[in-house]
Parts: sequence; structure tokens; C-alpha cells
Amino acid sequence: MSGVSLFKKPVRRAHLLDAWRFAPSEYPRGLAFDRHGGLVALGAADGQLAVLDAVTGATRWETKLPDSVSTLAFSMSDDRLAVACFDGKTRLYRSDGELLATLPGAKGGWVEWVAWSKRGQLATAQGRVVRLWTSEGQPVLETPPHESTISGVGFSPDGSRLITSCYGAVRLFPLEANAESRTLSWKSSLLSLTPSPDGKVIAVATQDNSVHFWRLASGKDSEMSGYPAKPTALAWSPDSKLLCTGGGEVICGWRFVGKGPEGSEPLMLKGHEQGVTKLVFSPEGLLASGSLDGDVLMWDPAGDPKPIGIAPLGGEAAELAFSPDGGLLAGANGRELVVWKVTRV
Repeated sequence: MSGVSLFKKPVRRAHLLDAWRFAPSEYPRGLAFDRHGGLVALGAADGQLAVLDAVTGATRWETKLPDSVSTLAFSMSDDRLAVACFDGKTRLYRSDGELLATLPGAKGGWVEWVAWSKRGQLATAQGRVVRLWTSEGQPVLETPPHESTISGVGFSPDGSRLITSCYGAVRLFPLEANAESRTLSWKSSLLSLTPSPDGKVIAVATQDNSVHFWRLASGKDSEMSGYPAKPTALAWSPDSKLLCTGGGEVICGWRFVGKGPEGSEPLMLKGHEQGVTKLVFSPEGLLASGSLDGDVLMWDPAGDPKPIGIAPLGGEAAELAFSPDGGLLAGANGRELVVWKVTRV
């Protein structure tokens, strides 16, 4: 892929200053800040769950689960933490460590995806089925079995629709009475699911080294191809005008402005030496990227095509997350969690 750079803002630098480090007992699985930005939760492959003070790194509480953590997520509407395990169950905690409920799963397999809606509802995906729960762990609904294993789960911005992806389709399930479900078909294995923050576009990475997206208002769909590898790392800017994608060592940014991105060249952000594994935007529009090369880079996609900050992570970026105010960035490799303070100069 060729590309152009469309940059307008004055260039500013970003410093990533080490705040603290934490060594989990095994390979990290799942990383999240709570809605206040005061806590960081980290899971591990041996079942360790640690909830740490985001500023100091002190352990607030810790427990050992009976099987490996597969993923976890804090609710952004109340003080709840959902932790999914390879034993097929999802445990629902209060942020102070009180276990509120253990959500059962189907026999066989593990819960691979969890997602919270802005209304405080929790979705858990196991195999071909997604279940919806209240914030207290009460069941709300269960989707019909999908045609294949679910590869992504999310919600519309207002929480009115549950969104899933699997082989050949994205599905939108209404959570309000008398509303119809919707299917967006594409004959390929869909590897990830990323709705835009404004709810107008749904993007997925595909098995055939491409990114596919749908505009929900018109139903129009398009494909961006030519990636050297599977672009599983996808991230939307907060204003929904830029979709950044991995799929190699170069980050491609597709601008959803005017008639784009169809017929336009992507922004090309070059700085990593190996494939990008994680992408995440801060609330103010800074982009953080992690890769196989062991570095975390900071970008200002609207201001400069070059990295504006860099910090060594010391290994492949397995997890990456901003605090809700963007003041902290957390990254985990296979051995260690590192939290940086983000400053602009």
C-alpha cells in the first residue's frame, strides 16, 4: 500500500515516564482501567487476578482463580469488573474485590470475549453463543447459535444493540422491544470487531489480510486490502474520523471524512521494526501502538507522521490500555506490566 500524510496541527512531543511496574505470576491475559482511572486490573495465564492502584502500583486486592484468565473488562457505568476464565465461567466483582456472582457457561470451551454496554449490561461470548447479563449477574437473554465461533462482541454507543461477528457475518441484535435484528454479510473469516464511537460504521479484520467495513445508515460496505499480514489490531479515533489498522510494521490510517476512505490513500505511520500487535487511542486523540519489536510508540495522527514519543516495553506488546483521562498508559509484555505517565511538551 502506498500512502499520503494529511497533517494540520502543530507538532507536539509526548513523554512516557515510568510510573511503576508489576510482575504477574504468569503470562498476562486481560488489562483494563476502571472508569475512574484509579485502578488497573490484570489477569494471568495461571488464574492470578490482581487489582492495583493506578498511581502507585500498590496491590489493592488479589485472588487466584481456578483456571487461566482469558479476558477481563471494567464497566464504564458502575464499579463492576468482569473476569472470564478458561473454566467456562465469568466472575463478576465489585471494584473493592467483593465477588457478586459467578456466571455459568455452556459445557466445553471458555468465555473468550466480554463487553460492557453504557447501560451497564454485560455480554459474554462462549463458542457460538452470546449471553447478556445485568450488572448484578442476572440473565437477560441468549442469542441463537451463530454459524461459527464468535470472533468479536460489542455494543452500539447508546447500548441499544448488541453486535457480534463470526465467520461470514456481523449481527446486530436489538435490546429494545419491537426492533428488528440485522445481518451484515461478508464471506470470509472475521477476526475482530470494532464499531466506531459515533455508531455509524462497523469495521472488522478478515482472514484474507484485509479490513472490511459497513456504513450502517446506507448499508454500503467496502474493503481495504493489500496488508502483508492479518490486520487484527484496529482502533478508532475518538471523533470517528480515523480508523488505524495494523497488519504489518506500518500503521495504516483510513480517514472517514468527505468521500473517504474509498478512493483515497491511507496515512502511513512508520516507526516500528516488526508487526504491530496493539493499537489504542487516548480520549484526546493520541495513538499508542505496541508491536513484536518490544517498543511502545506514541503518535499524533493529526499532527505528524513520525512518532512523538517512545518507551521500551521489553517484549511483544500483549496488552495496551489508556486510563480514561489519557494521563496513564499501561502495557504488558509476557513477563511484566509497565505503567507510564503521559505528558505533552
